[in-house]
Amino acid sequence: MTRRRARESFVFWGFFLAALAAAYPGIAQQSQLQQPSSQRQKPAGRPAPTGGASSATGSAADAPTNGRWGRGGRAQANPFAGTEDQKLLSLAGAWQEDVRYAGDAAGSPSGKGRWIARPAFGLYLLMNYEGSGPEGDYQAHGVMAYDHEERAFRLWWFDDAGGIGEYTGAWKDANTLVFEHKKNSGGRPFRERITYTLRASDQLETKVEQAWGTEAYKFYMEASAGRAQLPEGKGWGEKLGQQQPRGSRIHPPNAAPQKPGNPPR
Repeated sequence: MTRRRARESFVFWGFFLAALAAAYPGIAQQSQLQQPSSQRQKPAGRPAPTGGASSATGSAADAPTNGRWGRGGRAQANPFAGTEDQKLLSLAGAWQEDVRYAGDAAGSPSGKGRWIARPAFGLYLLMNYEGSGPEGDYQAHGVMAYDHEERAFRLWWFDDAGGIGEYTGAWKDANTLVFEHKKNSGGRPFRERITYTLRASDQLETKVEQAWGTEAYKFYMEASAGRAQLPEGKGWGEKLGQQQPRGSRIHPPNAAPQKPGNPPR
């Protein structure tokens, strides 16, 4: 008798609670909110940003300038980003270039390069570079940003031979961004200057000059780049040349750099 009464009581209260929930839907919602966190349904993920430098055809105009989201999943400008940060977007996107070194004949570049620069948080450019030249294949990762404290542009460069470079720069005019770098290499003072010049929204020239000690800068390489048309993920992982990878070297962006201890020619 005890078990039957318990079963009948369970059925009664089950019907009673179901009727109560139907009459007062708010009670059911409150009950759902009081479930343990492990039983709650996870909210849907935020929508992914679209457009921008994530594809090889992305330009500075459609590059994402933020990492923040507003109501309805719409992108909002980063409140910490300013005019100087926006200037870096002119370099965003994917580029392919011909590279001429100091030993090449005029009009006969011997190197190739390609790189992608992706905006991050409206404050930084994340750069992945791969190239080939007379001394072999070369890969590197860079970060470019505006330092609001120092009021200067900064570039950090990390290459596939363990080279690490830190550069400080400024816009010399509306289309020319110049970086300079100083360090000791092989016990000798080494300096490097990198000049980015935008000839048009889809044309970029890069010039690298190097010097040892107090001597004047000497031409090392120059590159002429245009915006790439390859979708990201198609062709970017292929070898640009058949040369063997080189050892440790000085590491200017957009070039396979000099080896430490060998003065630039």
